[in-house]
Amino acid sequence: MSSNFDTYRLYYYTAPQYYWGALVDLMNKGTWAGRLMFIREGFPIPANAPLGGVPVLNYPMNRFEDIMSILRYEKPLYVILNEANGIGHIATSDEPVGELEPAAA
Repeated sequence: MSSNFDTYRLYYYTAPQYYWGALVDLMNKGTWAGRLMFIREGFPIPANAPLGGVPVLNYPMNRFEDIMSILRYEKPLYVILNEANGIGHIATSDEPVGELEPAAA
């Protein structure tokens, strides 16, 4: 399962009863395209799985800055989940070497 996305919404939690510290909803033209969950230290990382027909990928909280950097600076972006083995990732399209993304207007 694969979907491109063009916007995201970040939720950065402080609730101790939740096992996640941050949640990022991915959207494509206003439609939910996926979710990235960042699991707090000391909690097991759940398996990646679809929810409502879209990929939900789980990362340890220490990957948050890396992923946010990708979301801020790269485009186009895709969220991908192989349901057969649970491997998921976010990806770019082919990128020229040394390309800098244009500054946001």
